[in-house]
Amino acid sequence: MSGKRRIKIRNRPSKLGRNDPCRCGSGLKYKKCCLSKAKPREQRIMASKDGKVWKEAPPELHEKAIRVFEEKQRKEEERVARFGQIRPQISAVHQGQRMVTVRNRIYYSDKWKFFPDFLRDYVPQVLGLEWCKTEAARPEAERHPLINWRAQGAAYMNAQPTQPDGSRVALPCGALAAYTCLAYDLYVVDDNGGLDDEFLQRLKNRELFQGARHELFAEATCYRAGFTVQHENEKDGNTRHAEFTVRHATTGQLLSVEAKSRHRAGVLAMPGTPEDKPQLRLTPLINDAVAKKPSHPLVIFVDTNLPFKWAERVLARQAGNTISRPLQIMLDRIKKQHNDVDPYCMIIFSNHPHHYAVRDLDPQQHLLSVLSQQPSAHMLSLRSLFMAAGLYGNIPMGFSMEEGDPPPPAVPVVSPKVRYDLQVTETDVNVLREGKAVPKKFSTTDKDRPQAPSALHEFLEDIGLSRVDAHMICKAIEEGKSISGVYATK
Repeated sequence: MSGKRRIKIRNRPSKLGRNDPCRCGSGLKYKKCCLSKAKPREQRIMASKDGKVWKEAPPELHEKAIRVFEEKQRKEEERVARFGQIRPQISAVHQGQRMVTVRNRIYYSDKWKFFPDFLRDYVPQVLGLEWCKTEAARPEAERHPLINWRAQGAAYMNAQPTQPDGSRVALPCGALAAYTCLAYDLYVVDDNGGLDDEFLQRLKNRELFQGARHELFAEATCYRAGFTVQHENEKDGNTRHAEFTVRHATTGQLLSVEAKSRHRAGVLAMPGTPEDKPQLRLTPLINDAVAKKPSHPLVIFVDTNLPFKWAERVLARQAGNTISRPLQIMLDRIKKQHNDVDPYCMIIFSNHPHHYAVRDLDPQQHLLSVLSQQPSAHMLSLRSLFMAAGLYGNIPMGFSMEEGDPPPPAVPVVSPKVRYDLQVTETDVNVLREGKAVPKKFSTTDKDRPQAPSALHEFLEDIGLSRVDAHMICKAIEEGKSISGVYATK
């Protein structure tokens, strides 16, 4: 062993358990002997800002801490209920500049009082200032719809009266709602998953804008529902695939998501003249999504792209909480085409008709989900998607739940009321607007039906009456009764 260093190994006694014999020779168990002789632990000393020192926290401090934690939990639950399971906003004010973090970038300005102010300027930053300036210089008929919405929304807000604090508040018009909702969906996707250049190029293309806009809504909905999103390889031409695959954080359910939007002539930069009675024709879109044969249960987001009154007839729940007859006929036809089996897990029909009323008050939205008879996915994940789709349009006004009370509610816009009188002479129906006859002629023989509204019913809805009110007036007219003093908004 010469030349080598000897190493002495010390056998350390193992740690005593509470019931082992104590090594002091007392014959007692360790917990009854030396453990009981151990020096008691001193209480931790705590100090407060006002100079007071305690050896233990007073009860009122415990109660205050509990209240603080409960308030933070309440605010977080309120945030999730209103805006979904997305990342909280990260924002602060520094040297007079409002700073907002979006994923790994920081935006700042001294002109952002409310969160929609940030969204107004965020879109040009993402799409490119030069592109926005180029589009804004085009004639209105040739501009990108998004740039038109921005200009029309700004003109609408500038026409509102100024509040004492210098701000302008109002219920949104269609153009303002369309721009702000798209901007918020863009922010949600950017902050929670990121935006790729290929998608942004499609969003900036007039011909591809409508489809990209609806795909953006579908992806933002998935994030709000608590899903993670994995995009497919769009450059892989060997096989067709859905828009993206999502995984539900709670259940682990994998879903394939496809987004389809109904294009219509003369709407959203499409060439042609808008139809007087737009057709549904959603079957080819649904079948095209099914034909991709995705790897996971299929969820299809379908944008019906209808004016409000037509969406009300197709997507609103009917008597007995059933779906409308045109929609039921379409779904039955699709099922029959696929061996009497629903080829999807769920379809989410949505209608966001902002662009049909760019200068009027934003119309009501519609949302309807249809499940297959035997859904092959966890019901909690499907319910989360549908509930999150209903959060579309919920946009925070403040920059943080921690920065005090939200801004005052918007001042309702009082729409002017226009008087109409309906006079029945035998079978003829003459309509007077503020005492002057309108050029359209109607007849008591034109019967009003739920799925086949009469010409008078169409006219009454067009001037701002609800479907129910229009039907009641039509039934009275069919009985030969004249009606005076019908007030509408147009």
